[in-house]
This record gives sequence, C-alpha cells and structure tokens, in this order.
Amino acid sequence: MPVRYLLILLITLFGISSSSYSQTPDELPPELVSKITGKKRYAEIMNEVDKYYRSNNYQTNPKLFSQYKKWNRWAWWAVRHLNEKGEVEPKTAEYFEEARKMKVITNANTTASPTSTGGTWTSVGPFSTTWGNAYGSRGIGRIDRLVFHPTNPNIILAGSPAGGVWRTNNGGTNWFSISSSVPNCGIAGIVFGNNDPSGNTIYILTGDLFGSYFLSNFNFNQNSAGVLVTYNGGFTWNKLGNSETALKNLIPFKLIQLRNNPNILIAVTNGGPYSTTDFGVTWNRIAGTRNDTYDIEQHPTNDAIVYYSTSNTVGKSTDFGQTFTEINSFTPATGSATRSQLAITPANPNEVYYLQCGGTNSIYKSTNSGDNFSRINTANLMAGQFSYNYAFAINPFNNNFMVAAGITLAASSNNGATFPNVTVAGVNLPGPVPNNYLHSDVHDLAYNPLNGLLYAGNDGGVSVSNDNGVNWTDISNGLQCTQYYHMDGFENVQNLYIGGTQDNGSNYTTNGGSMVYAGSGDGFAVDFVNTNNDFFFMVENNTVSRYRRSTNSLSQVSNTIPAANRTFFPDVICHPTNGNIAYIAYANTVWRTTDQGTSWTQVATISNNDGGAGFSRTYNGGFAVSAQVPDRIYAASANTVRISNNQGSNWTTISGNTGWPASFGTITDIATRSNNANEIWVTTTGNNGANRIIYSSNAGASWVGYTGSLPNIPVYSIFYTSEGDAYIGTELGVFFMDFTMNDWVPFYNGLPVIPVTDLFVNEAAGTIAASTMGRGIWLSDLYSDCGPFMFLSGLTQGANFYQSNGFIETKQEVPGSYGNQLRLRSPTKIIFKAGSPGFSIKAGAYMHAVIGNCGQGVFSKESNSNTVISKEEYLNLNRTQNFINADTAKKPNVLLTQ
Repeated sequence: MPVRYLLILLITLFGISSSSYSQTPDELPPELVSKITGKKRYAEIMNEVDKYYRSNNYQTNPKLFSQYKKWNRWAWWAVRHLNEKGEVEPKTAEYFEEARKMKVITNANTTASPTSTGGTWTSVGPFSTTWGNAYGSRGIGRIDRLVFHPTNPNIILAGSPAGGVWRTNNGGTNWFSISSSVPNCGIAGIVFGNNDPSGNTIYILTGDLFGSYFLSNFNFNQNSAGVLVTYNGGFTWNKLGNSETALKNLIPFKLIQLRNNPNILIAVTNGGPYSTTDFGVTWNRIAGTRNDTYDIEQHPTNDAIVYYSTSNTVGKSTDFGQTFTEINSFTPATGSATRSQLAITPANPNEVYYLQCGGTNSIYKSTNSGDNFSRINTANLMAGQFSYNYAFAINPFNNNFMVAAGITLAASSNNGATFPNVTVAGVNLPGPVPNNYLHSDVHDLAYNPLNGLLYAGNDGGVSVSNDNGVNWTDISNGLQCTQYYHMDGFENVQNLYIGGTQDNGSNYTTNGGSMVYAGSGDGFAVDFVNTNNDFFFMVENNTVSRYRRSTNSLSQVSNTIPAANRTFFPDVICHPTNGNIAYIAYANTVWRTTDQGTSWTQVATISNNDGGAGFSRTYNGGFAVSAQVPDRIYAASANTVRISNNQGSNWTTISGNTGWPASFGTITDIATRSNNANEIWVTTTGNNGANRIIYSSNAGASWVGYTGSLPNIPVYSIFYTSEGDAYIGTELGVFFMDFTMNDWVPFYNGLPVIPVTDLFVNEAAGTIAASTMGRGIWLSDLYSDCGPFMFLSGLTQGANFYQSNGFIETKQEVPGSYGNQLRLRSPTKIIFKAGSPGFSIKAGAYMHAVIGNCGQGVFSKESNSNTVISKEEYLNLNRTQNFINADTAKKPNVLLTQ
C-alpha cells in the first residue's frame, strides 16, 4: 500500500502533519497500521482495530489495554461525526461558527414571562467531588493550560479541552468561567496581555492540544477556530483578525505574546508557527519553519530571542520571532520521540532546557541561549502517554528544581542529575489520601513567577505544591468542566443524579453541587435500579459494577462474563419493574441477569462484520425499555434497530421497514415512551442531511422522519416523556418538539454550547437534566406553552431565544461580544422600547427577530421571508454604536408587525 495513503489516514484520523511526519507514533502498532492503511470508513477501521486488540489479548497487557481504551474514546467521538459515506468528517470550524450564530450560554439577568419556552437552564455541577468508593483518581475534569496574572499571584486562568476558560481570584479556592459568551471549545493557549497591567486583556488560542493529536481524538472542538481576545476580563470577546482563517483546522499547542513587543503574538501548531505583528489583525505562517511545533518560549531577558521545539529539533530566532534557525537535532537513544517541551528560568536566563518525550524521555540543556545542547539526565524520567499527557517546568528562582510529568510526576533538586518519581496517581482507601497524590495524566506544569508555587493541570483539575512537586493539594473547587458520556436520574426524587465521565470514573449526587466519586477510569453508561435508587449499575472501561449509595460500596458484576466478550464501553439498562433483572450489551453480545448481577445469561450474539459496531455499543445506539411492556427491549447498533418481547431471548429486526430512510446515519440513541411501548424515537449522527431523527408509533412496523429544519449537526441523545414531548441533545444544545408543532424549536436558554450527551426528564418534578461533554450537568424547567405576551429586560449575554403567542416587548441590553445572540418570535408584533433603560444591541452581537407563530421551527438561517431584522441589517444601520440608542432616548420605539 503506498505510503501516501497511510499519511492521509493519519492526517484524517489523528491530525498528523504529512509534511513532517516520518515515523509511526508509538501508540500505533505497525502491524495495525498496515491493516488500516488506505481505509477511510469508520466501520472498516474499527473492525480492524477490534480484531487486533482482541487477538492480542489486550485485557492481559496494560499497554494494549490503554491503547484500546483510547481507540474506543476516539470511536465514541468519531461515530458522531460521520458523513453519508460513513467516513469520519469532523467540522470543527463549521460547528464553531454555527454555534456562534445559533446559541451560546447566557448569564443573563433578563426577565421574561414565561421563559421555559426556550429553557431556563442552570448549572447542577459538579463543583466539587468527595471520595465515596475511593480507588483510582478522583477529579472534576481535564485542565490543559495554566497562566498567571502579571501582578497578582492569586489570579490564575485555566483552560479546559471543551469547557472554556476559568478564573480564580483567590489562588484556587474557587473558580468561575470567564468565557460564557463564547461557544465552548478547547483552549490550547492563554495569554494575559502584557501591555495591560490590569490583566483585563486576555488572548485565547482555541482548540484541544492534547485530545486531538492523540489517537483517542474524541474531542468535539479539537482543531483550532482561531484566536479570540477580550479587553474587559471576559465580559465580551472578539475574533482576532484573520486568525480563524489562518489557523482553521490546525491542531494548536501554545500561544505567546512577546514581552515589550505586545504587537507580536506567535501560535505554534501541527502546521508550524504562525505569527502576527499587528496585534492579531494579520496572521501568517513563519517562513522556513518546521511543522509539528509543540512549544515556544521567549528568552527571559533578551527580548529578541525566541525558541520553538519539535520532536527532535529546537529552532531559535534572534529577530523577535520573524525568522528561525534550526540549531540542534536530538536523536533519542531508543524508541521514537513523540513530542517535546521547553523550559526557561529567570534564575539563569541563558539556560534553555528541552524535554524530548518518548524514547528515553531525555532532557537536554543549553547554557548559551540555545547554541548547543547536552543531555543532562541518564535515566528514563517518567511513565507517560506522550502524545497525550506530558509537562515540564523549572523553578523561576532556583534552576536546581525542575519537574517533569506524564502519568505521574518526577522531581529533581539537583538540576536534573537525578529525577526520582515523587507522586502517586491513584489511591486505594480506606485510609488517608497520601499527600503526594496527584491525579493521573498531567498536561501542564507551571511555576507562578510571583510566589514560586507550582501548579499542575491534569485530567482531574488543578493542584498546587509549595515544595517543588513533592506534596500536592487539589484546588479544583468550582471548575465545572466535567466531560460526561451518560447520566441518569430518578423519577419523583429531585437532585439525585448519576453520571459516567471521561477520565474521572462515575459519580453521583444527592444535592447537586458536590459529586461523590464512585469509581475510576472512564465512566460510561449508568442506570438506576428502577425499583430502588440506592443501587445503580455503572460502566468503568469494560467492567460493569453494581454500586450501593448508602454504603458507598460496589461489586463488579461482569467478571463472570467471558473476558473475550467484555469489550470497552458497553451499554447497561435495568428492567423497568423487576429490580433483579438488568441487561448488558457489549460489542457483539447481550447478557441478562435475573439475580442482580450474580450470574449472567447470554441472550444474543451478532456477528462482528459491521465494522466493530456489533450489537449495541453505547456509542453506536443503545437500549430502550418501557414500563408499559416491561419485558420488551429495543436495541440499536450501527444503523440497525431490533426488538425483543421476551427479555432478549428472541430478536426481530425492525429497521428497514416502511418509511425507514434508504440513507441513514449511525444510530446514537433510541427512546421509547414509558406509557406506550409502541412509540420509538431514533437519533443518528450529523453530516447526513435530512435523515437524522425518525419516529415509529407501531413498534417499528413503519417509520416517519422528523428531522425538520435542524442544523446539520450530530444528535447525541433523546428523551421522550409520557405526555408525548420529545427533547433532543445535540452538538449545539437541546431542542424540543411535540405533536402540535411542525418543527423543532430551540430549548437552550442558559445552557452552554457544548454537546449534550444525555437527557433525563423528571416529570413529577417538572424538570429536565442534561449531561454535557465538558460543562457538567445542567437543569431546566420543562417546556411550557407560549403565553399571550412577553416582556424582556436586563443585561442579556450569550444567546437567547424567546417566543410568544402575542406581542413581545423588549428593553434588553445586548453587549457586542462574539457569541452574544438574541432571537425573538411573535405572531403579531415585537416592540423594541427606547428610553432609559431601553433596548440596545451593539455591533459584534447577533440579532434576529421574526414575525411567526410560536413553536414552529428553529429559523436558524436568515432566509425566512418574514424576517424583519437580521444581523446584516442592524450592522448596516449602525456599526459602532447601539442599534437603538436607548440611553439617550432620542429614537422612538421600533414596532415590528406582520
């Protein structure tokens, strides 16, 4: 097979640059690479991946186990981003722009009556976690970047892979989001503007530097959509020049602004370094530089000197980053280098340190500003997955102290001569948590230059050390950046939720904000025992356990299932009326227990010839049961739906019947009605045009499409209530429809722009909960019918959708921020009130008002003939001032009527 096909595959799947890539990454076994070379379809790739790891007994080999888990993470993400050919086709920049136009989180003080026609979402958490059944690594969510305020040591910013930018004003006692008006995306770089001593100017480089480059490539906004800037501490954000175009779909790694030259910013990416010399207006690739630049630093005292690193090279500039010269090459003694990182210290400004990740994980040192290097360590530093987690830092006051981390952390007190491992990455209670516990998989290490404290960003959040990395304190309180795969609640009980999370196992809460840590690894499917909420089933990697909340104890219940069948991320669901019965679906088998998991009976086997989709991987479909016919199960996988009426003993395929689309994407979820088991909804991936949501009223005998005018985005989840209301979770939030409507309507006011991975409606409480991949769990009132009128006022940030059966009157103030959006719909008239206060919207925000009936359509485009004000129209009216100058009250009210 020609090499170019392999390179194309690696670029498509893992973001590897073809122009500089010359060797197989250590995560990809060569014999597997040879089998997937030239393949583009997800099903074909995963079929080979599954065969390889199963045939090589991955469950008995820790390295293969870790690799296969990350392949499955990638599969979960990839299957939701397939085109009509079944090929992985992420649309990072397109989703980012669609999110900006359609909706983002609101922190609005807007008052409206009623508001639940568009959602009333508020955060549930987690804001903190406690040990329950304590083993492994407990945390809130992944943090990739840390930066410090120029003058106040207590002000720190943290960047997450999907949850935006977080700020603490008290050294980490608590955190809050400052990017709430921005479509949530990965944060690969953060810079405090060095020409603004107040710290209110902040630049962010969008994208996920770790998840994208690793083969687990599961992140949603993984590639860059450019650089954003705020001049007021995060109140408003704006795109920076042409960065969105210049950096589009590149994998970003770091952003710096040159000291004493604030007009120069440089971003390093897998496509090489890009710079701007005009405060971000124009971005260009720096000529003569290499691809796959991982790190960049400026000399501590000589402003003209800048360094960048690749996996085996350091580049040096003496003209403020405008040109670079390759000054040295590094050849690892064994293995292959995967990434690199640089470190400098004001304590010895002419020293430069280069950490080469992979091979022997070597550190090289230059004492003459990078003109030549020599290796300073002779032992392998640390264990790591170096295209996913690695970090390196040197004390700014004493160059003898340096730290390097992968899965765990190693620390040196003698300038790298010795580098003992000093942390543990997991705990096994009972007993106290050891002081040297640091959550596994460290992504950033940074000394605060103002006080010398060492901070670590890792898969669990943020930790701090006051002794150069030996002992650690977790300071993640308030970092609501948990990446949930699935969640569940319990009818008639408020504030009781369970969830399976990426990197941080499974957790539960009874009060909302604080989650109790229930299990380690990658949590996935969860389900309450329907007859007793003290118990729930949960998935960790490929293991299913039964957890008891009252005693914080669990028992693994899947061990009696043959190891060959226990593939990653199975689905699990409990019988609706019999607490002894539960079902597990692995890749190609379904199992049933009638004794609470003590023993299992195999009830289905499907050949694994559909690309690894098998019977029912959770990332390829799922289960649905109804209390009306409790022994009936619906199971979906790939693009097939099956039904069993006898607890899984016999199955019939019901997809393909009358009305089933000829072209239908990979199924992501299936739901049925608790009081009518014949009603079924099926959702599928995005990028498939019109056929993404279908419905059956007769147990699959016939089907009807209900995609409507939804944007072309993935649909992750669906919940169908006993009253016949359908809620869907998508790449861009929640939408709603009932059978009085002819289309889906937005239901996302207050909800972050983040994939909504699961939904739970508590009909007795009148609430809906949503789990997200990056911003935790959120809660809203249920949809309510439109009222006869609506009055809106107050500061309105983020995106909001309001509709009424009568007139709408608004006195809202909408700041001009990238991501701020206001949509209004009324069948009669919309009044924009002048006065003080009065309505105002500033350039940079998005406005769309329409005369139309309540509950009919998303109107995501500005092509509707009844549109009365569009983004372009208000910008043409006044590009720099308020759309309506309510402050001076010199303009009359604007009345919009049909």
